[in-house]
Amino acid sequence: MVSSDPSNSTVLPNEQSSKTELGLQHITQAAEALRLDDPSLVGFHDALFRLSDRHMKLKLALHRAEYMQAELQTHVADLEAELALLHHWRESLGPASGAESKGSTETIEALERRRQVMIRKAKEYQTQLAQLEPATASSKIRISDLMQIQEQNKEREKEIRRKRKKLDAFRGLPANADLARLSLVQAMQDLKALSQTREELLDAMLEH
Repeated sequence: MVSSDPSNSTVLPNEQSSKTELGLQHITQAAEALRLDDPSLVGFHDALFRLSDRHMKLKLALHRAEYMQAELQTHVADLEAELALLHHWRESLGPASGAESKGSTETIEALERRRQVMIRKAKEYQTQLAQLEPATASSKIRISDLMQIQEQNKEREKEIRRKRKKLDAFRGLPANADLARLSLVQAMQDLKALSQTREELLDAMLEH
């Protein structure tokens, strides 16, 4: 039996109209947020795909920045350990000849300068990381790029482990004072070459 109440005939159209209007408002707001000129299904699909792609690129950029920051901190820690070791052996061996003493002092001062440079670079990179914007991810980073970065990270980790083994060898200096001084001079020369190699590695890393 059909109701004769005239109010029943207007409820459904009004509700449908309200829902349609509300849906259109949501679509309009979403289109404005996504800056869409064409608020069609294809337009929304393309916009969401672009957002997802930018999100992935930003995560990759953050991953690279965090790794760079961690590696800089590792370099600073290594240099501090090398500097402390040289101070220890200077105190243990006592006064050396003028030339050796001068070379040792210059080496320690050079290490201290490098340490300060590393600390400054680490702070600068922390600032860049904090100010990183989505625009940073505009570079085209693909999955193959991420795999390449991971391979490079593995190679750098191997290089760091190899250098740490060289640093551990410094602790095996002989007890004889004269022989120890000669060994220390050779160790400092090796340390200078090692530091130069590390700086070249760091420069190459920062260029990527």
